[in-house]
Amino acid sequence: MEQPLLPCDGCGRPASAEHIGRRLKRLEELTRFRPIHVQALFLSAESPADPREYLYSSEGGFQGEAARLLEALGIETAARPAEAVRAEFQRRGFLLAHLLECPGEGGRPEKEALEGRFGPMLARIRRSFRPKKVALLGAEVAAFAAPLAAAGLETEIALAGGRPFELAALRPGELATLLASSAGAL
Repeated sequence: MEQPLLPCDGCGRPASAEHIGRRLKRLEELTRFRPIHVQALFLSAESPADPREYLYSSEGGFQGEAARLLEALGIETAARPAEAVRAEFQRRGFLLAHLLECPGEGGRPEKEALEGRFGPMLARIRRSFRPKKVALLGAEVAAFAAPLAAAGLETEIALAGGRPFELAALRPGELATLLASSAGAL
């Protein structure tokens, strides 16, 4: 007997039991390194499919989005255990979240899917994360800068010249410097 697919609370897509299991594993991994007081929330469009690119994954080193974010923040990863790197990220009060918390099928996430997850993410930012700053990462989340600023979150929205930060364009440590100043604020 085939079980009906229900919408996933992390991405809004119809989800199998396996999908929900992977979602819960990622949520557990993120929660393990969630800082008590979030100084800066980095908000990206979609969680990467490759576990090595997911910052909180227990499956290995740092590649892709995770590696670029850590480098942009000046957090050294070479010759260090992954747990120590994640602990430093946590100690600095950093948290990485994605509008679509589950990886997609590849390619760019659909605009409608991102829009559908903005409301629930806004609620998490307001009720749970309560960061001092929100730094948008990637062009896919550009449309959410103004709604975030207008949401009355009492938090600074950090941007690069009015646009989300592009991790590939940042020099090592540059994002940490920009966050320390108010130069990147909306």
